[in-house]
Amino acid sequence: MTRSYTPKILVVDDIEENLLTLKGNLRGIEAEIITAYSGKEALLQVLRHDFALLIVDVQMPEMNGYETAERIRLGKRNKHVPIIFLTAVYYDQTSVLKGYHAGAVDYLTKPFNREILISKVRIFLDLDHIKNELIESKNQFQLIVQDQTDLICRTDQNLKILFVNRSFLVALAKTFESIKDQNILDYIFEPDREKIEKSISELTPSNAVAKFQHTLMISPVRSLTVSTIIRALYNPVYELSGYQLVMRDVTAELKTREALVEAKEAAEKATRSKSQFLANMSHEIRTPMNSIIGMIDVLYETNIDEDQREDLDVIKFSANKLLDLLNDILDFSKIEANQIKLEKVWFNLNEELNKTRRLFEIKANEKGIALNLNIHPGVPVSVKGDPLRTSQIIINLLNNALKFTNEGNVSLAVEIEKMKQDNIARIKFTISDTGIGMPENVSNSIFELFNQGDPSITREYGGTGLGLAISKSLSELMGGTISFQTQKNKGTTFWFSLDYEIEKPAMPEYKNKPSVLVVDDNEINRKVACSVLKKNGFNPDEAENGKVALEKVLANRYELIIMDIQMPVMDGFTASQEIRHIERNLPDHQRSRIIALTANATREDQEKSKKSGMDGFLTKPLKYPELEVIMKRWFD
Repeated sequence: MTRSYTPKILVVDDIEENLLTLKGNLRGIEAEIITAYSGKEALLQVLRHDFALLIVDVQMPEMNGYETAERIRLGKRNKHVPIIFLTAVYYDQTSVLKGYHAGAVDYLTKPFNREILISKVRIFLDLDHIKNELIESKNQFQLIVQDQTDLICRTDQNLKILFVNRSFLVALAKTFESIKDQNILDYIFEPDREKIEKSISELTPSNAVAKFQHTLMISPVRSLTVSTIIRALYNPVYELSGYQLVMRDVTAELKTREALVEAKEAAEKATRSKSQFLANMSHEIRTPMNSIIGMIDVLYETNIDEDQREDLDVIKFSANKLLDLLNDILDFSKIEANQIKLEKVWFNLNEELNKTRRLFEIKANEKGIALNLNIHPGVPVSVKGDPLRTSQIIINLLNNALKFTNEGNVSLAVEIEKMKQDNIARIKFTISDTGIGMPENVSNSIFELFNQGDPSITREYGGTGLGLAISKSLSELMGGTISFQTQKNKGTTFWFSLDYEIEKPAMPEYKNKPSVLVVDDNEINRKVACSVLKKNGFNPDEAENGKVALEKVLANRYELIIMDIQMPVMDGFTASQEIRHIERNLPDHQRSRIIALTANATREDQEKSKKSGMDGFLTKPLKYPELEVIMKRWFD
């Protein structure tokens, strides 16, 4: 904002009548009129005030107008103020030149024309007004520059310092006089100078700005890391006139960033260690657990009495519960570490849904509850998505529905919610029950970890409170949504929606059963896998490690090899690579299909299996329906 300002005019004449006349004529001008009767008095007034204009009589005793003007020009205050000379004498060219040399900008002759006087005075007052606006603008700009926290410096074309702001001086702890005319590169860390000089040399009028990060030396033992923008300055004819440097101190920012990187790396290292520990524990716990479950299935096929069958039911129920709990803990840890890997494969949705329903039929029948599956018309049979995680969400929700329902029914309904693209369908899964429901005051927190809504539910029904939290996380990871409605003592309805590709791949049937080799270092696991295969009409061969498997492959032709990954002597990855090497040297280049079978079902192992030459991946214990789906793709 422009400050209030009243210009001042100094009128100098040794005759009082002339001063009064001039003052009267200037009465309409918005300016303060100050008078002086002599040159000496005028010099005193010049020292006291800042004037917009001086009107000086030429003919004065002791000190005439020319001398007065020259003396004013020698001082600091008002040395550039315009001067109009008044004269009643005819003046020749020599006198005019003398007046201009003394500092005059114009002449008026006595008696003067009032209109001409007023016009000339107004012009000089307008110029003074513009000058003051420029001064104020300059002062404001300087205040802005001085108050900047960035370090600002201007140099000449040889990089010698012409100006620095207050922040620059504070950072260097120096005065401007001590650094003026020094080369700015003297304050740059020596290894950075060559880079900066190269950047400066490449500046042009059309590419006048460069940005780089370097070290600013404050003292021999102290420095700052700064991010600098340097601009080349050019005059109107595009000649280089200097440089402007704006430096921002990023020392603290870099230290913070380094600390964050270190913390991130430490966290990632801890997460990797945790994941590796969980993977190892998974393998160590699931291997014997799978053996137990597999042997239970084998025992069911033997001649056992009813009491023994009931004992096996208890053992199998407990083993499956333990395996489910282990899987939940592993999934929770992976979600927490953001390490859940989703896959996108073609699978039979109807088959997955019916298989899931059959898992709960026995439990529903035991409780006298109707378990309904309703697949609406139009739902595609084959979809592309993540079958494991889809089933996991449905199983979690069905398990809860059956757990908290003592009478009535539990229903699973599947429908197309909407078509997002020609080949992308959003499919909605709805699980409803007639169970105990939930009160409103606890229902909003039901998706939180380890939360079952009401402590009494945990005491009566058991559970960890992980299932719904895992289901919500999985739904969101797959780009879907999950929600619910509930009413106390009336029941609960959960639903989730996921996107699937709906183009159906070809699935040819096979006519002849392939020859099979089962490779596993654990004898019980081999027995379980071979038992499953024999029940389905296969006559499998066995090998206890990768080395024995190689010997059998050299002696026999196997169309299908089921290969464990972690084995002594030679692991599954190495064995698969060796088998592929052997096949490349066979005359007919026949190729066996190799399926990885392991308890450590991680995405990393699946990728490593592919790189090793394996064709598929299954988890223990071996389930024939899953194997059959894979074989239908390969064998005619």
